[in-house]
Amino acid sequence: MESVNKFKNKILLGDCEEILKSVDDNYVNLIFTSPPYADQRKNTYGGIRPDDYVDWFLPKSEEMLRVLRPEGTFILNIKERVVDGERHTYVFDLIKAMKRQGWYWTEEFIWHKKNSHPGK
Repeated sequence: MESVNKFKNKILLGDCEEILKSVDDNYVNLIFTSPPYADQRKNTYGGIRPDDYVDWFLPKSEEMLRVLRPEGTFILNIKERVVDGERHTYVFDLIKAMKRQGWYWTEEFIWHKKNSHPGK
């Protein structure tokens, strides 16, 4: 029972790569993450260039995959980057890299945000 209550009703603040190291394998039923978008919030997150995004995210997703139960659910809220009217491929590149890491890509949901145009 101690293992079950280890994180019950607790908020853990910190770098997810470090915090997840303290979580047992196959422990979590749901992971919902909304990591910084590429080249956004440079003052807050330092800004991750689209070309560097996959390499930046994969160590985090590796830890998430380790702690997620086999029947668990992973939800990634991510925004594509549009420059001069063209979408960058980093989201697709990330999906393919995560599949190689062992993830299953089963669904895609699009959030139709009416008060914003693509890339904003």
